[in-house]
Amino acid sequence: MKHPSALAAVIAAVACCVTPTSIRADTPATKTPVTETPAIHPDQEAFFESKIRPLLIQHCYECHSRSAGESSGELFVDDAASLRSGGTSGPALVPGDPEASLMIRAVRYDDADYEMPPTGKLDDAEIKLLEDWVRMGAPDPRQSSSPQPKKMSPMEIDPRSHWAFNPPQRFRDSVSPAPEDRDLIDAIAGRAADQAGVSRSPRCDDETLIRRLYHDLTGLPPNIDQISAFASSTQVDKVERLVDRLLASAEYAERFARHWMDVARYADTIGYALAGKERRLEGSERYRDWLIRAFARDVPFDQMVRLQLAADRIDPNNEHGDLDAMGFLTVGRRFLNRYDTIDDRIDVITRGLMGMTVACARCHDHKFDPIPTKDYYSLLGILQSSETPEDGASPLALVDKPKPADSHVFLRGQPGNRGETAPRQYLTALRKPDEPRFNDGSGRRELADRLASPENPLVARVLVNRIWLHLIGRPFVDSTSDFGVRTEAPPLVDVLDELAAEFSEHWSVKRLVRRIVTSRIYAQSAQPADDRSLQADPENRLAARGNRRRRDFESLRDSVLAVCGQLDRTVGGPPVEIHLASPSPRRTLYAMIDRQNLPALFRTFDVASPDAHTPKRFFTTVPQQALFLMNHPQIGVFARSVARQIRHGRQGLDGQVDQMFVRLLSRSPTPIERDTCIAFLQEPAGERPQQFDPRSAWQYGTTPVDTESRVTEFRPLPVFSGSSWQDQEKLPASSEYGYASIGEENGHPGPKHAVVRRWTAPAGGRVSISGMVGHRNDKGDGVQLAIWVGDKRIWREDQKSNNRPFRHLSADVTAGETVDFVVSPRDSDSFDSFFLRCQISLRSDGGEYFEGDSKRDFSGPLEQVNQEPLGRLAQLAQTLLLSNEFMFVD
Repeated sequence: MKHPSALAAVIAAVACCVTPTSIRADTPATKTPVTETPAIHPDQEAFFESKIRPLLIQHCYECHSRSAGESSGELFVDDAASLRSGGTSGPALVPGDPEASLMIRAVRYDDADYEMPPTGKLDDAEIKLLEDWVRMGAPDPRQSSSPQPKKMSPMEIDPRSHWAFNPPQRFRDSVSPAPEDRDLIDAIAGRAADQAGVSRSPRCDDETLIRRLYHDLTGLPPNIDQISAFASSTQVDKVERLVDRLLASAEYAERFARHWMDVARYADTIGYALAGKERRLEGSERYRDWLIRAFARDVPFDQMVRLQLAADRIDPNNEHGDLDAMGFLTVGRRFLNRYDTIDDRIDVITRGLMGMTVACARCHDHKFDPIPTKDYYSLLGILQSSETPEDGASPLALVDKPKPADSHVFLRGQPGNRGETAPRQYLTALRKPDEPRFNDGSGRRELADRLASPENPLVARVLVNRIWLHLIGRPFVDSTSDFGVRTEAPPLVDVLDELAAEFSEHWSVKRLVRRIVTSRIYAQSAQPADDRSLQADPENRLAARGNRRRRDFESLRDSVLAVCGQLDRTVGGPPVEIHLASPSPRRTLYAMIDRQNLPALFRTFDVASPDAHTPKRFFTTVPQQALFLMNHPQIGVFARSVARQIRHGRQGLDGQVDQMFVRLLSRSPTPIERDTCIAFLQEPAGERPQQFDPRSAWQYGTTPVDTESRVTEFRPLPVFSGSSWQDQEKLPASSEYGYASIGEENGHPGPKHAVVRRWTAPAGGRVSISGMVGHRNDKGDGVQLAIWVGDKRIWREDQKSNNRPFRHLSADVTAGETVDFVVSPRDSDSFDSFFLRCQISLRSDGGEYFEGDSKRDFSGPLEQVNQEPLGRLAQLAQTLLLSNEFMFVD
């Protein structure tokens, strides 16, 4: 091999360096990792500094350096010793032997598990530089800037050394309560605030407190009469009386059921399904309704845990409806790989109930917590030994298999690579030394009992932390579903443990909620006591003031329904669509949650993702939220409704303004607000131009197969399944149309019918068309796409097992002329599922610009709604619904 002159000089210099630690490429010693730094020739050092160090900095330091604070795989590459000793996968390089060096295999992308850098493969010249560097002995002059202490394996951690793995204890220290304190937790938090030099805020006013209580316990606003009665009451126990009344309401049970549905990753569909398979999750709403009943009856939480995991052993015939509780396990996504479905269930059990990230141990021992891979497969064996009964009393139930069995450990998570057997048992970190394995059926009942035990250090803490988040606005522990060893004890750990220890004595959620909301902490003003306290505790981790909070989506929408007189308070029932133009009066709790096609409305307002357990919601402020409230037809319906009700009273403008404020904001307007609103109502309403709805330009249908791929007879597909247009409710259709269907980006032709996406031009002008068609199956003979503008075919191609873009096709159109995307079968319609995405732009003769996007614009049937502009009174109603005063709790 002939080397460039500079590199040849370096290699020659290496050959002359005979030191105790130098290694020649032709000696067997190259297989032994070297951690000492050998003597380096000046030419070697120059080569490293000019060629190798820049490569490492550019491509490796982001994930493997002390300066970045990252050591992915516990590997540092920013000094010689760390690079040679390697990380969890062993030495990164073997000096003198590129073929034996893991680093070289990784940059070559030879091993799918070690492709580095993950952002993209290095070019060949860069890889060759690294190979030559390793071949010459990997000379590296860098020395560690910090000592490397011996790392303790997570498996060596004593669980008793971590605060969260020890049972919570009632607070026993002496503490002096302040006169304003209402509960021991107030005194505990007050002592912590005093020690930190933080002053506590005074109590909020009664108007603010009642708004908080209604929002937190029911998700709805109080009306002006309820506020006035509470504020004017002189009863010393008026807060306790109000709390008891709200806890007894159906709205409380609905509110807290929705909180738990976030934990349980609730949805009404299974997710992605192969063609023809029913996506609706039968009986999903039965789990939601069981939660409402459980919170209403105040079923002890330990019993709720047992029922959600093992109701088949407690209420096997569903006499009390408790089999539906097992939706906690079964309403999750149904993956094509059954082990992914089980993984999802392990995750919801361990993170949702225990705050432990056991699913991280699927492929290897946990990186931080004392959770060996064997623990994961112990739980997998339990769930794998459970099955859905064919004719069960509840479609949500699981039962034990007749022959339960332990699972092997899957080495590196691969089912085909079996390791040792993992007995079905409790987690290592929490298991007693002499604790027997699970032997009762699958082990689910024993697992449920172990979780629901008062001796369990985690379940009570995790639930109390979640409840505190919902009521106070900030949790004790920010990582609400991870109480692992990296989670430090929070500043108010004594408050958390006092609440958790008492909770594990009675397990009453209502009693826990009552204790929190009648405390001084809950009633504090959101205004800091002084600037010094705000600077000392800007995140309010000491709970020395109230947390100013915005309404979550459910509370916001339900509050709009309530103040506009539209709210249907019926409890339970099937899910309903709430994102359509015509609003449903049902509470948002009853919304249809389609995890495969989650409406954009839910994502806009930060609703919990149904794809996985949600530890806590995040509140964002994005333009789409205001745009929805300003432009969506639903808001127009609400605004017109309340304006019509107020106008019906035949009051003057001042009376209408007063009544509008009372209805929507539960208060009277100030004199300035009244005068401003009267002036606004006296102005004539402006004309609103008609808006072009791009969804209305599309139609979805079929046409008989034609040799020219022409649309000879366009027939709209009559049924929308929720995700696709088709001929009948279930595929294949019993008619001649078979699997003929059109979805958002997919579809399938029929045996004798092509499927057609039709776009109708809203104006005359010139269209430009681009997109991609794909047939992504090795089987079958593929499909054919033809594109027609009016009666002119401008593109036609056959597709088989590949993707094909089409770009910059253009043609002139007249208003009302159609652009058809015709997908036809070839000789056979077997395996003819296709992908199609198309974009259309139209510059009209009048200078207007229109766009069509087949994915963005795809929809089910469009409703005809009142497009008349809002009158002035309705505009005022909409303005108040948009205000911060309505959007925020206080």
